[in-house]
Amino acid sequence: MEKQLEERSSSEMIRKYSRLFWQWSWLVILLTALAGGIVYFLSRRQTPVYRASTMVMINISTSSQNPFTSANLATTYGTSYSEIMTSRMVLDAVAKQLGMSRLVADSIQVKPIPNSTLLTVTASDTDPVRAASIANAVVSIFNEQNRADQTASYADSKLNLKNEMDAINKQIQNTSTNLAVLEQQIQEDNNLLNSLQTPDGIIRTQEEINQRANLIQQTQIALQPKVSQKAQLEIVLQNHQNSYSTLEQSYESIRLAESQVTSGVLVKDPAVPPHAPSKPKPVRNALLSGVLVLLFCVGVIFMIDYLDDTLKTPEDISRFLNLPVVGMIGEMERSQNGSGKVYVGENPRSPIAEAYRVLRSNLEFSSVDQPLQTLLVTSVGPEEGKTTVAVNLAVIIAQGGKRVMLVDSDLRRPTVHRQLNIQNRTGLSDLFLANPGDVSKVCAWGETKIWVVPSGPIPPNPTDLLGSVKFTEILNKLRKNVDILVVDSAPSIVSDPIILSNKVDGVLLVIKPGSTKIGAAQVVLEQFQRSGARVVGVVLNPITRRRARYSSKYEYYSKYYQSSSKNASYYSYEGKKNMK
Repeated sequence: MEKQLEERSSSEMIRKYSRLFWQWSWLVILLTALAGGIVYFLSRRQTPVYRASTMVMINISTSSQNPFTSANLATTYGTSYSEIMTSRMVLDAVAKQLGMSRLVADSIQVKPIPNSTLLTVTASDTDPVRAASIANAVVSIFNEQNRADQTASYADSKLNLKNEMDAINKQIQNTSTNLAVLEQQIQEDNNLLNSLQTPDGIIRTQEEINQRANLIQQTQIALQPKVSQKAQLEIVLQNHQNSYSTLEQSYESIRLAESQVTSGVLVKDPAVPPHAPSKPKPVRNALLSGVLVLLFCVGVIFMIDYLDDTLKTPEDISRFLNLPVVGMIGEMERSQNGSGKVYVGENPRSPIAEAYRVLRSNLEFSSVDQPLQTLLVTSVGPEEGKTTVAVNLAVIIAQGGKRVMLVDSDLRRPTVHRQLNIQNRTGLSDLFLANPGDVSKVCAWGETKIWVVPSGPIPPNPTDLLGSVKFTEILNKLRKNVDILVVDSAPSIVSDPIILSNKVDGVLLVIKPGSTKIGAAQVVLEQFQRSGARVVGVVLNPITRRRARYSSKYEYYSKYYQSSSKNASYYSYEGKKNMK
């Protein structure tokens, strides 16, 4: 059972929102088409923008790393390269190369391709050829600047090494010169010693021998420091030569690295001029705007339905008022009001007349145990059609063969006499001053068994009159002469209907779908319950074509009788004849 209730609730909700969307479908379609058309028109008037892209691969020369490490490093450099390519220095160089005044940074996009060493360089411009040229120029300018930066870094290192090598080379030359001079001196001293120590066969005196020995001794003493100094100079010279050799190797390494410098990125797919603009796309923009407006309309519809606190459907009546819906009346032509012609009398075979017959039958079934000899017709608020319902209901009951009296107890704004086109000089208000059974205040109407008691002159104290014992006597006298007394009262925004409710056998509450507030209806119902009134049911009136989803039977009757429109005059004549 619970599962069936859940399925029923779900189906009812689906039908509810389907009907809701169907009700507003014309507006949703209109707004969607209007938004799409406007966006399409505006998109067509925009200047077309073309996008050209070139794909490059990051290339980093690393002689000491394997390819896998180089690929990881290139991936890391992807973000840096993307920022550098869109820097002002690169863009200004591109603009200068292409003869442009300025290149906007937003017109260039550089995005790394995930899980790869690839980059896409995209340029946007109003000229397709220029867009391709910009994309390719960005890559070439970046490579040139990258190569220039690397060459500049090597040049500084080479210059520093060259300066150091020149300084050490100068020291080597100076040391070599000093060493050569010292070697020459040592050689001369050695030659002198050899000449002094070699016998020459000459006989010398003792004094000459002593002088020669002293000279040898002095030469030997002078030679020893020179030999030590030579050894030191040789060590210094060797150190300078080793340093020079080390610097020379570093210099050659830098020259080798400089010769192996490559560009930062390699072009794999150069940009070509595009054939179609990337934006605007009128069709896509129109569709997207249509979808957005559609979603917005759906949200607004849900919001309107959520915020709508009016009674609209029989389900609302059952849910919020716990009352049966005994009648659902369609919308009548306004030209009938005030002409003295009652709609159901002039159109006995119309869907409206059939709806009133259903209302009559429902009232008869509801009065099986408790007969309805006096029926009060009222509404929650003004302009909800209570008088129209009372008049047409009285006529349809009379067509069923019963004697009916229609009493206009609305002593504030009476309208029964206007709809029936009868005089209102005398009426109910005069009965308070005359005999309650004075039939002179009662007038017959039409050719059916209907008597009407208009309101008469409007008194200053209608509430006091309607609540008096005199009015109870008037009602008792009037209903003795008829089968049913239909009393049209003021709307329930005043206390008149509440006072009358305990003087009649039943109350028929007229509610205007989509207009009557839930809270107001609940307050009125609570007041009736407190007064001990018997509310027999609710009449939904009028159900307009816009709300025809609540009463599919009217659509059925309309289609049925529309097929016999050629005989409409015949049916109308026969209906009047039968009423006679």
